[in-house]
Amino acid sequence: MATGTLFSAALSSNSDGWNGFTGVIRIEASAMSLPSGSITKLRMRYKAGSSEGFTVTNTYMEHRASSGDVYDFATTPTQILFAGSASKTISAGTTEWSDWMDFAYNKIDDLLVSFYAGGGAGSDMLSYALSVTGVNKYDKVANDAATVNKTGYGTTAGYCGLINAIEYETSDGGAGFFPFF
Repeated sequence: MATGTLFSAALSSNSDGWNGFTGVIRIEASAMSLPSGSITKLRMRYKAGSSEGFTVTNTYMEHRASSGDVYDFATTPTQILFAGSASKTISAGTTEWSDWMDFAYNKIDDLLVSFYAGGGAGSDMLSYALSVTGVNKYDKVANDAATVNKTGYGTTAGYCGLINAIEYETSDGGAGFFPFF
């Protein structure tokens, strides 16, 4: 097995007022550093704003659907956990890694990460960057993070928020090399 970084973005701006919103970050396959091996596990690193924390009430990931809206999951999404819990409060100016999740990323479809912020007005500032190639943000006032077929989301192109890194684990060493004994 091998591990590596699938995606990263330098998030340095703050966006406050996310309480009660669902956000979806769509990362195009072309924006990722894809290994040669089969991806079997993923984990995400989340970044709060610099002057206020961010509470992730629940968060999910899945491949993008081949039809429908660009923020629709292909199937029931995989829940992202933090030390076994669905909810995590990230302190101001810090990052937190999720648990490793079994996820066979096909390296063809866009990857969607959906999150709901319900921790209150004092815990809803995330860190973001604009003009990130191959990344878009969609948002809506609703607790809609696990919904497969979403509707009515606003769009911001080139916006990467909350997710500043994704790591992978491969099943075959990442290079397809198998020693012979």
